[in-house]
Amino acid sequence: MFEHIVLRRAEGGLAISAGQIAEALLYYQKLHIVIDRGTLFQLIKQIGLGRILTLLHRSDVSAVYCEEMLGTQTDLVGVTQRHNYIAFTLSGNKDVGELKSPEDRLKHELERNGISKSEARRFTKQFLARVPIRKFSGGHFLKGGITAAAKRDLLDIEFSKQAFRCAIASTKDGYVVGDDLQLEVIDTDLGFYVFTNLDLQLINGERAKATPPIDPLTIAHLLSNVLDARADLALASFYGGDFVTSAVTSSIIQARHEEFLRRSNLNVESRKHFSEVILPDTPSLAEAIDSGERSFDEFLVLLDRAGRFKDWLKAVNPDENLVRTYMRDISSEGWVKRLPAKSVRYMLTLALDATNPVVGILAGIFDNFVIEKLLSGWRPNHFVSGKLSPFVQKY
Repeated sequence: MFEHIVLRRAEGGLAISAGQIAEALLYYQKLHIVIDRGTLFQLIKQIGLGRILTLLHRSDVSAVYCEEMLGTQTDLVGVTQRHNYIAFTLSGNKDVGELKSPEDRLKHELERNGISKSEARRFTKQFLARVPIRKFSGGHFLKGGITAAAKRDLLDIEFSKQAFRCAIASTKDGYVVGDDLQLEVIDTDLGFYVFTNLDLQLINGERAKATPPIDPLTIAHLLSNVLDARADLALASFYGGDFVTSAVTSSIIQARHEEFLRRSNLNVESRKHFSEVILPDTPSLAEAIDSGERSFDEFLVLLDRAGRFKDWLKAVNPDENLVRTYMRDISSEGWVKRLPAKSVRYMLTLALDATNPVVGILAGIFDNFVIEKLLSGWRPNHFVSGKLSPFVQKY
C-alpha cells in the first residue's frame, strides 16, 4: 500500500521538515525528496550537514536538487500591473560578483549561513555528487518548460477562476469567493495583464483577523499559485507514487484533475486516521521530531527496528482500511503464518548463512515448530505499542 512517496512541500506551503521526512521513511518503502533552497537550509538547521548526507546515502532515499525558484515578476506600466512567469536563481551580489556554477552558488549560500569555507566546500562536493540538479525552466520535467505550461493554464479563464477560488479558500479561515467572480487575462509579447473584480481589501481584512495574521494577498500571489500547481503536477506525473505538497496547490490541481492526487490523499488520510485511533492523545512522529522532543538520530534507531512493521504496511491491501487491517491482524493468528513454512525457513537460513556460515549450518537443524514460533508470534502492535508509542510520548 505504501510503496513510494515524493515530498515537495509541507501542507502549509513551507519547506519540508525532518519530521515530515521521518514519517515518510517509517510508512513508505521508498522516499524521493525534491530539495529546493528552502528545504535544504531547513534541514541543515534541524539535523545538520552530516545527517543530511547520511540520509541521502540510505538505499530507500533519493533526491533531486532544484536551485531554480519559480515566481511571478510584476512591473508597473503606468498604473497597471504587468506580470510574467519566471524561473530564476540567486547568482551573486555586488560583493562577490557573479556566481556562475551551481557549486559556487551553493558554497556561497552555505557560507552566508555561518558555515565555514572548508565545511561548505566538503558538503557541496558530497551533496552534488549524490543529488542531481534539475531545472524547472528546461524540458526535463515537462516538454516546453513549466512556466510556458503555467501561462497556458492561466489563459484558460474558467480554470483560472477556479484556481483563484481554491487558493483563497484553502488558506486557514479562507474567504469564500462566490460564483460572481470575473476575470480577464490579456496576453502580450511583454507579459500579461490581469483584471478581476476580487475585493482584495475585504479578503485581506479577513486574513488580518486570523491568529496569527496571514500576509496580505495580491494578484501576483494568486498567479504564483497557478504556477506552483503546474510545477507540482509536472513533478507528480514525472515521479509517480504518492505526491505530497501544499494544500493550496493540491486543491488547484484537483480543480482540473479531480482524481490525480486521490490515491495520495487517501494514503495521507489513512496515516492520520491510524495515528488518531491507534495512538490517541500523543504527538505525531513529525511533531515529536520537529519540536525537538526526539532527535533525528533517535528516529534512525527506531527506523532500524521497524523492518517487520514496514513489511506489514507494504502488504496492506489499498482497498482496505489501515486501522481495520491493523485491528484484524493483531487479533488474528498472525499475518506471517500466511507465508509457506518452507519459504520462511529458507529466508531465515539463507540470511544466517550469508552472515555467519557456522550459524547458517546450525540453522538448518531448526524444526518447523521453532521457526514458526519465532516468526508467527509477531504482530504489528508489537512495534506500535512497544517502540513507536514510547517514542512519540512526551517526556
